[in-house]
Formats: sequence, C-alpha cells, structure tokens
Amino acid sequence: MTEEDRANLATAMRLYEAAARGDWDAAEAELHPELEIHEADSMPYAGIYRGRDALQRLSAIVYGTWPGTRVERLGMAAGDGRVTVFFRMLIDAPGGAIAHEIVEVNEFRDGKVAVIKPFYWDTGAMAALARRLAQQGDQH
Repeated sequence: MTEEDRANLATAMRLYEAAARGDWDAAEAELHPELEIHEADSMPYAGIYRGRDALQRLSAIVYGTWPGTRVERLGMAAGDGRVTVFFRMLIDAPGGAIAHEIVEVNEFRDGKVAVIKPFYWDTGAMAALARRLAQQGDQH
C-alpha cells in the first residue's frame, strides 16, 4: 500500500467514524468542498448531491426513507487512490429486518474525499421496498 493510500484510508476512517456518531463538523472536515455523492437512478433518493454538507443532507433522506435502519461498516480497502467501504444495511420492514449490502467507492482530491459512489447489491429490491413502505405509510 502506498503512502497516499494509507493517508486516504485514514481520512476515510475519520470521515465514517464521525458520520456514524453524528459529528457532522468532524465529518465535513474530511470532505472536499466540491464533494459529489452519486446515487443510482433507481433509488428513491436518486441524483447527485453536492457540497460539504451533502453527506449530512443525504443521510437524513436515507434514514427518512428507511426508518429504523441500522448500518454496520464491515471493512475498508485502499488502493489506486481510492478507498472502498463495505456496509451491511439492516432495514426494518414488514415481516422482519432485511439485510442489504452496499459498497461505497471514495475518490480523493487534495487529500479529501471528493466523490462518493454507493453501489447497492440490488437497487430494484431497494426501490420495491421503498414503494411498499410508502404505500403502508399512506394507509395509516
């Protein structure tokens, strides 16, 4: 692993630890001012979120979409100037919790996280679950 990869891994570790505890000032210190987060078109919160506060804004949307969700960070890997983060998302759903795996690829600029690209195991299943949860909410 190169020195750059070690530094990027340390930056990503600080970012994800701060975000997990809701310390947005500390999280944003690890983000590039021109941060972009790219969410898949099939997700209920599709689009590109921009700016240092994008992660906090998007987190509120994600947790609002999936009430009672818990996220477990499973591991991190660095190489080629990127850091990949592996997660398991546990979503409260009718009939019990659903586990969904996610990989986020972090790209760096000037020593800060500049791009985050989440990859969901099955975006179609996530979109269908979001529709079911929305329909249940409409019935109450």
